[in-house]
Amino acid sequence: MTFLKIAKGAVGLCASIVLLSGCLKEDYPHTELFTWKAKVDVTDKAALTVNLENSAGPSGGEGSAKVVDNNFTTKFLINPYQNTLYMQLAFPQPQQVASYTLTSGDDAPGRDPKDWKLSGSVDGATWVDLDIKTGEVFSGRRLTRTFSFKNKVAYKFYRLSVTANNNDALFQLTEWRVIEVPEELQ
Repeated sequence: MTFLKIAKGAVGLCASIVLLSGCLKEDYPHTELFTWKAKVDVTDKAALTVNLENSAGPSGGEGSAKVVDNNFTTKFLINPYQNTLYMQLAFPQPQQVASYTLTSGDDAPGRDPKDWKLSGSVDGATWVDLDIKTGEVFSGRRLTRTFSFKNKVAYKFYRLSVTANNNDALFQLTEWRVIEVPEELQ
C-alpha cells in the first residue's frame, strides 16, 4: 500500500511539473494594454485664437479664453457681433475631430450662434468645410449641444466661423469643445 501511495504521489508530481513547464513555454503575443479606440475631448491640447476679441482681451472676464476653459459658468462675449467672427484651434499634432459641442450662454438667446461652419486645415491656409449648420436654436441657457460628422483626415487647425446669431447686437458662447473620433466610431 505504501508503494502505491508513493507511486500515485510521484505521478501527480510529474503531471504537475509537465503542466507547469508547458505553461511556462507558451509564447503569447505582446500587446499594449490600452489599445482600444475611444472618443476623446482634445480641446485642451490646442491654442485658441479669434479674429474678434472681447474689449477686455482674451483673459478678461468674458474674453475668448473663456470659450475653451471647460468651465460652464463662464462665457465669451463680443460687442458688437460681426458675421465674420471665427474662433480657431491650432494643435501641435493633427487630430481627427469628428464631433464638437457648443454650449449656449447664460442670458439673451438672441446672442446665441444660429449659422456657422466648422472647417479643418492641415496648414492654416487652405480650409475644408466639415460641418455647416443654419437656423440652429438653443432651447435653453447653458445648454450643451453635440454635433457629429464624418471626417477621415487629421487636421492641425479647426475653425468655427459664426456667420449669424439670433439677431442680437452681441454674441455669446459658454463653451466650444472638439472631440477626436476614430474612423471606426464615426
